[in-house]
Amino acid sequence: MRISTIVRSGAVSVVLLGLLTACGTAAPTAQRTPARSPDRTLAAVEEAIAEIPGADFKAARAWDGTTAYVTATLSATDAFTGDPGALVDYSLAQLASQDEVDRGRFVRFAFDAPGQTVESTIAILATLDISSEQYAGGDSVELSSSDLDARYGSWPREVPTLPAALGGAG
Repeated sequence: MRISTIVRSGAVSVVLLGLLTACGTAAPTAQRTPARSPDRTLAAVEEAIAEIPGADFKAARAWDGTTAYVTATLSATDAFTGDPGALVDYSLAQLASQDEVDRGRFVRFAFDAPGQTVESTIAILATLDISSEQYAGGDSVELSSSDLDARYGSWPREVPTLPAALGGAG
């Protein structure tokens, strides 16, 4: 009798295992929701600024530990003849118009142009009511989200038009 009890227990185990396996394969699988395609990408922002002669802009998602932020570099060559303050303002407004990445806690911003220093970048930003602080003694500054929201509104915002100081119709 002992052998028959063992065989029955083994058979029951096999049947239960089969049922559990069948249930596992028949159960619906969790579907991944595809990432929403952005309406306006960082590449579109970069292209808009590249239309200004002598100007270039690069931006990307970055991380400081687990803190997300955006890093952005605005460059201008001698071919740029417009107002540097207007270029900074327009570039940050363009950045605020994209929805590919959220801004995160802050924006780390650098402005690389002939004669431009961290101090002159901070001065330009101050005229826009955007507080900034030099980051780690380098050539970039950190811009607070609250100042950016006050200047440009919640992200994403409307796509800005090119100001007359940069060659636009005004």
